[in-house]
Amino acid sequence: MTVKELLNAAQKLSLPDQLQLASQLMQAARQKLQTDSEPAQIPPDTEDPLIGLFSGSVDLATRSEEILEQEINSGSGFTWKES
Repeated sequence: MTVKELLNAAQKLSLPDQLQLASQLMQAARQKLQTDSEPAQIPPDTEDPLIGLFSGSVDLATRSEEILEQEINSGSGFTWKES
């Protein structure tokens, strides 16, 4: 059944039945909004396996070049095997 057909059927109801239908629709909408607005349960940090997986600077996006330069040492990059 389409929305238009539902509206036509609702308009054919008596006034008391229309009021009851409107009240039921408002209650259903209120329940839906209440369940949607409840915050999701966030697990504690100890239950999240990804916490601690990535470590490093929190401002990597803004200081990437500087951070990379600080991490360079004599063993960084490609080296030639001395023979």
